Amino acid sequence: MFGIKTKIVNTIKRRFSKFYAIQRDLIDINPIFDTRYLDKKICDYALSIVPCPSHIVPINKNKVAFLATELVAMGGHAEVLKNLAQALPKGYKSKLFLTRKTNSERIASIKTAEVKKYTEISGVDFYWNNEKQLLNQLLELVLDFSPSTLIALIHMDDSFAAGLLALLKKYTSIKIIFANFGSHYSSLGMSFAHLIYEGMPATAFVTQKYRGFNNTKVFGVCYLTYENLPAFSEQEIAMTRLELGIPEGALCSMTGCSSYKLFENGKSIYLEMIKKTLEKNENLWHILIAELNEDQKIILEKINMPDRFVLTNFKSNFKLYFKCADVFIDSFPLSSALTMIDLMSLKVPFVAFKNKDNLAFTFYEYLPQAYTYLFENAFDMQTGIEKLLSDKEERKRIAEANFEYFLENYEGGKVMQKILEENSFDPEFDGERYKEFKEIKFAPLWKSL
Repeated sequence: MFGIKTKIVNTIKRRFSKFYAIQRDLIDINPIFDTRYLDKKICDYALSIVPCPSHIVPINKNKVAFLATELVAMGGHAEVLKNLAQALPKGYKSKLFLTRKTNSERIASIKTAEVKKYTEISGVDFYWNNEKQLLNQLLELVLDFSPSTLIALIHMDDSFAAGLLALLKKYTSIKIIFANFGSHYSSLGMSFAHLIYEGMPATAFVTQKYRGFNNTKVFGVCYLTYENLPAFSEQEIAMTRLELGIPEGALCSMTGCSSYKLFENGKSIYLEMIKKTLEKNENLWHILIAELNEDQKIILEKINMPDRFVLTNFKSNFKLYFKCADVFIDSFPLSSALTMIDLMSLKVPFVAFKNKDNLAFTFYEYLPQAYTYLFENAFDMQTGIEKLLSDKEERKRIAEANFEYFLENYEGGKVMQKILEENSFDPEFDGERYKEFKEIKFAPLWKSL
């Protein structure tokens, strides 16, 4: 009965909401590499329902706008958004525009409060009705703020937000930067960007070759500025380890990610590797910070983990929990890109996974070149984990080296300065550098709105 009701509601939305119909085109056919034909549909529709404003306020060079769908309690987008806002140079003013403002405040009150420390928050509440009114309202809000630059970190299927980008591209001289931080998904809205912000060369290569856009620029990830890096006392870390059930003197390995990154084809090679590592190391506790669905829980139960395996839900203060790890273990088959940047900044040593089956699922280019603890299979990864666990001095060496690499490449102030000043594009990336990888695929895009 529930499924029938959902189908009826979706049919009504599709009939009365053009933005919904376009979103469904993306989701029903996905994964799609080249979505420019859907962007054209969005542009044509947006221009047909919202005419050119009678008066457009001149842009202010010291104002930066952010556009997002909504803030959620956990996830990389909200963190990146917060980092971008706090890294703005002195003298700049910013404002975040959300397409689902009230829902953000409801489901992510803590995260919303954190973001508000660095930027004002405005926006509308779009739920597939009143499209003309709400799109015009959101356009007017942005125009009243009159930013010189707008950085879009929207959900990859947010057709409504893409409609706003189409209007801004047509009617204003605002520089639109599309942040491609859902690089393993199909995406709407890139057609309206002056610059597509890429985290690393591999994602820029995929955007150029498969999405059909050459206006990419690799900036890396904008993280916290040096002055705003978190610091935790030894007592805080010790208390949190006890809370997790880690005995004093025991070793702790940890993984934290969305659960879909750990399973493939009805099994989890990752969990099987963790079981072997725990069985081989009796003084080791493993913490998995994730929220499993029912099918994933069944797979976990069948593996029959030792008692020293602890599954716990997402944490709002996840960085403190990450600090409890002696060694952090990357997710696979889909690696966790932004988490590696967190770990560098926190001085937590980690092992990472390079997925040579699919370039879109691996983020090894965020790491220092020839990173010692980057592996391509579970067997070698387990060996690397055990090597780090057994050598405290090596853990310290890797943590310090990674921190220096972080300061050079991801420190917020440095990256934001480049984002604000850069107008040139990347050269065309040569596919030869990625010839070792097999077929490139995107992850299925679930409905986010």
